[in-house]
Amino acid sequence: MSGALTGDRSAAALLPALLLGTAIGLLYDLLRPLRRRAGRAAPVFDALFTLLSGLGAFCYAMASDSGRLGVWELAAMLLGFLAWEYVLCRFKQHFSWFL
Repeated sequence: MSGALTGDRSAAALLPALLLGTAIGLLYDLLRPLRRRAGRAAPVFDALFTLLSGLGAFCYAMASDSGRLGVWELAAMLLGFLAWEYVLCRFKQHFSWFL
């Protein structure tokens, strides 16, 4: 069963997925002010977010398991995204001068 996560492969597959989810959360957070100011052009930024996050997930899937994404990898991406939105995003305020 090639899609199953076992031992060493689980950490090697889930950590990059978690980091990718966190990066997608950061991207969403960086596009948020642009979306709010865009008015009627907000769907353009939604499409940009969808395109970039989909491209990131596609590249991750191709690099990790020949194009196969399992439920665990998707769950790790979601966990990374939610970790950014609800925990790590608060630290962004300290670095807002940088962003």
